[in-house]
Amino acid sequence: MKIDKSDLNNKKILIIGDLILDEYLFGDVDRISPEAPVPILNVKETDKRLGGAANVALNCSSLGCKVDIISVTGDDINGDILIDKLSKNQITCFIEKNNKYKTIKKTRVISNSQQILRIDDEKEPPQITNKTISVFKDRIKTSDIVIFSDYGKGILKNLPNLIKIANEHKKTCLVDPKGPDIKKFKGTDILTPNMREIKILMGSTYNNKNFKKKIFEMMEKNKIYNIVLTKGKEGMSLFQLKDKEEFNIEGRPSEVYDVTGAGDTVISVLSVLLSINYPLKNSCTIANKAGGIIVQKFGTSTITFEEIF
Repeated sequence: MKIDKSDLNNKKILIIGDLILDEYLFGDVDRISPEAPVPILNVKETDKRLGGAANVALNCSSLGCKVDIISVTGDDINGDILIDKLSKNQITCFIEKNNKYKTIKKTRVISNSQQILRIDDEKEPPQITNKTISVFKDRIKTSDIVIFSDYGKGILKNLPNLIKIANEHKKTCLVDPKGPDIKKFKGTDILTPNMREIKILMGSTYNNKNFKKKIFEMMEKNKIYNIVLTKGKEGMSLFQLKDKEEFNIEGRPSEVYDVTGAGDTVISVLSVLLSINYPLKNSCTIANKAGGIIVQKFGTSTITFEEIF
């Protein structure tokens, strides 16, 4: 099935989740501090990028879809930067600025292409509000696909209710999960955990021998219809509840430079393709290819239509 980028132009992806500003400080280290046994970085360049749900939105937009994003930020400069960058990429923002919270920022310190330190600034991270839920109920009506981008920071605290709303509107929803409570993902069309996340969700029941049996039991109990399990260099596995079928996709040989945002890329590609009713198995194959490309790029990066088609 050939895909033309123009096929995507009238499709709309609705994204709700945790926004993160990713900051990079690039520089050189050529001496150790006399004050403590730590390196001194001489900063040469700084870069601010869209992270979290904002990176998912950027990927969907880059691939050709219209994108709405719903979230909450602090009423601060970092929130302004996020909204400005999203808007400049033709992403329609429904973002509440709330002075009760502080916009999340992750700063990565880079020397000689190596990350030597990460600083997470997430005191009082944004939480979902009644206003956010009201906007979600309104925007979902005109959306083709819904993505819940959960980074465990608070925007998706009311996720079960949001999934229920998506189901009531008969919208296909995809969830990038965080946390150990599988029940909060009940009713999800497609769950996209990595290996670490699936082990957390399966808890003490996890072991290699009974993995397939346990994963289908978990899916059936919680009405999760598909799981797309990303396995890094080993590729990807699709588990489909309807036929109790497992479909495996081999990893693509590539040099892994940086895994930041790989999960964002996978869920973005899947959502964009499903918006035009592209078959799920084929969508997983292309998403696996996209994940292999994105890990060769530095930091939070986007995939383009031309790279995967």
